[in-house]
Amino acid sequence: MLDSTKAAPIPDIKGQNLTDGMAPEIHISYQITVAANLMAFGSSTRNFKQFGLNIGEWRVLATLPRTGPLTARQIVEIVGKDKANVSRSIAGLLERELIVKTSNPRHKRSPIIWLTHAGLELYENIVPAFTEQAEMFCAVLTEKEKAILCRLLDKLKDNTEKVRQQEGL
Repeated sequence: MLDSTKAAPIPDIKGQNLTDGMAPEIHISYQITVAANLMAFGSSTRNFKQFGLNIGEWRVLATLPRTGPLTARQIVEIVGKDKANVSRSIAGLLERELIVKTSNPRHKRSPIIWLTHAGLELYENIVPAFTEQAEMFCAVLTEKEKAILCRLLDKLKDNTEKVRQQEGL
């Protein structure tokens, strides 16, 4: 009888690429996830040391100037992260007084979140470094390839949102 608590045999995979033999749909999902994690501004140790924001806090902070004041629920929908992660990020930003919560006349239990002067100043200090880093990561692509990739990613994101809503994922 097989002991399910023992280690399974290790296959011989030397010299194999992790994505070798993956179905295109799996390969796309995997590579987008890996690339997004590697490219994420807040995941860099250097950026964290320089600006003091983790990836979740950066996503919240960077969203607000482009959208205007939002509720936590709206931030969750925009950044595509779960409520717990966004709540922790909001708490960290509140603690450092980079954002404020104000009353929401439409929904008393769902405050509006907006930047403080310090939060806006930090955002404006980060944008040049963020832009430079994004340009370095994308330098391998031609302008035409960047435009195509942008269209494809938008199309994939829109369909993913649609499928998630339809299928309850």
